[in-house]
Amino acid sequence: MYERIKSLFDSARNRYILIGSIVFLALLSIGYIFYQPSGTDYHRAVDAVERAQEQQRESLELNRSIQRSIDRSADLSREAEARIDRSSQYNQQIGERIGQSQSGLSEARSYLERNAEIFRRAEEQNRAGQPHNQAATNAAQHIPGGGSGSDNWSGNSSMTER
Repeated sequence: MYERIKSLFDSARNRYILIGSIVFLALLSIGYIFYQPSGTDYHRAVDAVERAQEQQRESLELNRSIQRSIDRSADLSREAEARIDRSSQYNQQIGERIGQSQSGLSEARSYLERNAEIFRRAEEQNRAGQPHNQAATNAAQHIPGGGSGSDNWSGNSSMTER
């Protein structure tokens, strides 16, 4: 094999062709190794970085939008809490007013019952003190033409509760 390679290098023309082809293959291999893959990788890397930057910008915009939504939601929650507190206070005030009204109604009812009892006693005393030949009059009867011009008598002298 050595002899064969040596015989190829004996002729100057063959020697230049062989050395030129070896150098050409070496340069082609070096160019492929250093230029082609790194150039393609560089473009791929640049494209990947640009895509990543674009996605990062979109992500930042989405995050800002979400943060604005969260802030708005927090504001609305605070407003709702304030409204609920006011509603609770109003309900408490209404409950107190209802209690006051009920106590006022109870007091008025007791006054009406006491007045009815007073009228009943006065009527009994009036009947007991009258002579036998006079007709008994009902103290709760309507007196026609009497009063201050207002005739709002209902004719029901019994006390009824609601």
